[in-house]
Amino acid sequence: MIDYRIHVAALDSFREQLALTAFGDPTVEALRDQHVTEADLAPAFANLGSIVDLLLWHASSDGFEIDLLQRAADLWKAGLELYQTLGEFRTQLETLMANPADDAALAGLNAAAVKIQPLAHSALDLDARVQALRQDVVRFEHLQPHPRQRDQALIEWGWSDIFVARRTEAFARETRRQVSSEATSAFATGVLSSYGANAVGNAFATLVVGGPRRSHRFRNRLARNTIGAWVAENDAFFPTLTQLADQFEATFGNSLPSEIEDLMLNAMGATFDPGQVPPAPDLQLGYQRLIRHLRLLDAFEFPEMPALPQEPFLSTLFGDPATTYTPSMPEGTGLTEAGDPNAQPGSNPGSIVPQSFGNGDPSGPPEEPDSTEVKCGAFWEALGWSILFLLGGWFACVIRWADKDRCQLWDDITQNWEQAFPDGAQGSVEFSSSSGQALTADDAANIAQVDQIVQLIGDLYNLQSLTWEGFQKANDFLALYGLIYPTGLLNRKRYSQFLTVPSTEPGSFPLLPDDDARFHLFPATAVEQPACFNIAFPFDATPAAVLSRVPQVGVTSAADQSLFVWNQIALDVQDSSNLDLDADREWQHGCWRADGSITDQPIAVSVLLYSET
Repeated sequence: MIDYRIHVAALDSFREQLALTAFGDPTVEALRDQHVTEADLAPAFANLGSIVDLLLWHASSDGFEIDLLQRAADLWKAGLELYQTLGEFRTQLETLMANPADDAALAGLNAAAVKIQPLAHSALDLDARVQALRQDVVRFEHLQPHPRQRDQALIEWGWSDIFVARRTEAFARETRRQVSSEATSAFATGVLSSYGANAVGNAFATLVVGGPRRSHRFRNRLARNTIGAWVAENDAFFPTLTQLADQFEATFGNSLPSEIEDLMLNAMGATFDPGQVPPAPDLQLGYQRLIRHLRLLDAFEFPEMPALPQEPFLSTLFGDPATTYTPSMPEGTGLTEAGDPNAQPGSNPGSIVPQSFGNGDPSGPPEEPDSTEVKCGAFWEALGWSILFLLGGWFACVIRWADKDRCQLWDDITQNWEQAFPDGAQGSVEFSSSSGQALTADDAANIAQVDQIVQLIGDLYNLQSLTWEGFQKANDFLALYGLIYPTGLLNRKRYSQFLTVPSTEPGSFPLLPDDDARFHLFPATAVEQPACFNIAFPFDATPAAVLSRVPQVGVTSAADQSLFVWNQIALDVQDSSNLDLDADREWQHGCWRADGSITDQPIAVSVLLYSET
């Protein structure tokens, strides 16, 4: 299946191409005008129809993936709160230390200290939740093997897999037959657009992945999300997923309209042999999950980069090459690099390791992406300890600094943090009773004269920079494992590889599953037999070819495919095929089954009759 964004973009292309196509038959053109007008008048229904496969996916899933995504979004939100509160504390501290007579900065620092103290206490709890999420994500249990690849009978398949592999065009035709209103007509137009988008979009995806979804599900998910991110970056008018969810809720409320639910169930009943498929899924549950998923995918907002330290601290910390600033971070936390305002903040926090490949056996040998760009595990643990270290040092030392005294504890931390905090990071937040007392103007003036405060300001800047970097790492981690879009990462090879079709000679495709290879690399396996000789896209084609609004010689776009079927419906003829929307075999291959095991070479491919489920 392709993603929300390419579906909605494909619908827009289809509506435009349908409106501009001359059919030479007044009756057909009148029907065309009617369908275009109805889709324009009920855009939410049309958009919902365009993602009908994803609605079925949510309706028939176990909900595990969306729950993982919810946990990730909750942690992201908590991390943002910590980052913003840390930034506020740092800004108020610098402002006050630069001008101790600034009453507003004094009040601001006192308020920021009250806000940040409980966050310091919760930093390690945040880390524990991050580690638990990470362990669940890298098992890849949210991407279960395809039932076809498991040789399961059709009745054991989920509805989302059935929908793209069986009687695909017939469902689009049946949906149009059962139209009873302007709204259902718009929905049927969206369903037809979804058919073309899947047929063509998945043909593109299988080429850049190296094979079909059933054989390369991890790479397929990466490709799906990467292409969706490309659509968002290249279409300035494309709605956000939150806007799409808002449109649905403004039109439908909290439940799928009964006329759409009835239309879908009736069309499914008329299209698929009930003796060969499972009972219809809960479409209302699917709709609720779909709305939730759209909003969660938009929940990963990036914070602004931290501002450089204010003067005179910037020059003091970084202005003299002879006195290089060195962070006071505890050794062993993985956050010991020096901060540099002119360079990307750095860290060395370890790496993530996928724990399952092939058919999803979590006990299988671990594999690791051959890049150090994704560093999530030890990083967040180190970050949590360092936050506690710095803030614990502040609250423990501020009473001494307010008396113009050096804080021996701070010196001890710098030289030997383990001895200073024998109870570890948790011990660093056993704040004195004075930590709850507001600073006075005299306190501020005294603290500003202690040289240790400059080191603290540098450390807070370094810490906030590393926290900002942590969001980049978390984004890459979640994107690599297929939970979110690779926003801002399309220039990286692990994602950019999915944006242009590689050189594919007829007969060299599709490639067999690569159980031992790392999923971010192109498969290095033999060709699955029978091989494909009809290739959908030429070398170097991009997703723009899928969404082209202008017909191109030798290339079929999603709109072209949908328009072909629409014309057949308008003429009341049926001499087309049910295309396999997974693009599991060669270009424009019909729906099929394996007469034997899917692991047989060659696979005994049996193309289904139009009427067969």
